[in-house]
This record gives sequence, C-alpha cells and structure tokens, in this order.
Amino acid sequence: MTSASPPTLTIGVPVYNREKYLRAAVESVLGQSFDDFELIISDNASTDGTEAIGRALAAIDPRVTYRRNATNLGLSGNLNVLVPLARGRLFKWATSDDLLRPGYLERCVAAIDADPGVVVVYPKTDFVDADGAPLDLEDPGWHLVSDDPSERLEFAILAGHFVNSILGVIRTDAMRRTRLMPRYPGGDYRFMAELALLGKFVEIPERLYIRRIHEGSSKGNADNISWLRRHYSGSRPGMRAAYWRLCTDHARTVLHAPISGKRKLVLLARLTHSMAYQRRRLLGELVELVRP
Repeated sequence: MTSASPPTLTIGVPVYNREKYLRAAVESVLGQSFDDFELIISDNASTDGTEAIGRALAAIDPRVTYRRNATNLGLSGNLNVLVPLARGRLFKWATSDDLLRPGYLERCVAAIDADPGVVVVYPKTDFVDADGAPLDLEDPGWHLVSDDPSERLEFAILAGHFVNSILGVIRTDAMRRTRLMPRYPGGDYRFMAELALLGKFVEIPERLYIRRIHEGSSKGNADNISWLRRHYSGSRPGMRAAYWRLCTDHARTVLHAPISGKRKLVLLARLTHSMAYQRRRLLGELVELVRP
C-alpha cells in the first residue's frame, strides 16, 4: 500500500524460496523504532510458501507491499527492479534471511542525515548459522571516510572481504547514478566501487545486523560456481568469466572516475597487481571458456 506523501526510507526485500526465514526477517524491520518507511517484497517467482507469507505480511501492515516477478530474474535482476520503485530519499536492501536488531534504522538514518557527504551508513555485523547459532566470523568493514574519492575507490576495487555495507542505508539518488548490480557473482564490488566515488561510507560501531550463513545463501555457496551462476542469472543463461568481468568493470570505473590522471595510473597498476595475485583464478576462467 502507498500513502499520499513519500516515506523517508524505502526498504526493498528481494526474496526467492525463503519461506523458512522471510517472516522473521520482515518482522525485524517492522518492529524498528524508526517507522517512516515503505517495505516492498519482490518475490522472484518462488515455488514454495514464500508468496503466501509475503501477501499475509502486506495484508496486516500498510507499510508493506508484495509484488511478484513473472519469471526468475536472478538475484541481481531482483535487486535492481526494486530501485525504480523506491519513493524514499533513502534506500535499503534487506535480505530475506537476515535480521535487524532494535535501533538499526534509527541509528543509520540519523548518521546519514548528519553528513550530506555520506552515501552509505551501516552497522557492525554478527554472523549466525541456519539455526541462529553464532559463527566465529568478523567483517573488517568498509569505513571509508576520506574526503578523497580516489582513496575510497582504491579500497573498493582492492577489497576482497564481506560487503555487508551494501545492505546499509543508502541515498537513493546516489544509487540511481550507478549502474546498479551487474549479473555476475561478485558484482556487488562494482556497485560499491561506483558508490564510493559519490561519497563516504560510515560504519556504526554497534552490532545491529545479524547475517545468516546457510546452504541457501550466496556466502554459504561462495565456492559453488554452478550455484552462483543460477542464483545470479535466474532463468537466463549463466554468466562465465565473472572475475574477468569484475576486473574489466573496475578498470572502466577508474578510467571514467573524476580523479587525476596520475591517480588513475596508480589505481590501474594496483588493480593489475591484484589480478596477477589472482592469476590462477583468472586462468581457470579462461580454460573454462574454451571447454566444449
């Protein structure tokens, strides 16, 4: 449902076959102290009980809207389809299996409103397994507060750890200035690199986000290439040479960035060095391309 005046925040929940976790994930948002938001559930043609849960949630809370894709667009497609629907000046993707602790939205919205130079705010993360048991994992974070966009971009193109910042509160107009999420595994790094050029990232020190790692999550299948291709591509053909595509996209981002020519050369050199370090991975993708 929609109201006459737009909300401050749009929360987009992309979901596919998450009947086990969807209700708890959405309820952790609906119970937040900050309540000036709309929540859009985008069902990626689920085949389990997800649709019934989504429609039930929309029926009991006017802030919730349920929509369903006619075909599976893949994870990236389902993420991207939510952005044009946003009415809020701020946006947050909320996964269908993770949880927000009380105070998450209030703290993040206050922090991003306090500094117009900030485009992303997110809190520290705790990790749990499929049953909610704590995991011994730590996210080094993406606290990028330099005034120099080239420094922020350098971190983004060389980072190789968790990207929990992508699930923070983001300025909607900044998101719409990017190419959003590409249709290959690891494409979230490209999106965040483009955002890093547009403003600062702030990490709140409180642990207000709970990320679930399980056999159906992308992180839980980080080494399962065939699963990742199906997950990101949906009903479309799987994308190959994902790391080559990411490196190529990073190079294009650097070349088109509003930074000095000298800094572009430095960043391209460091990107090349990173690719050399990952040469086995790159070679493996080339071998796979020529296989019948």
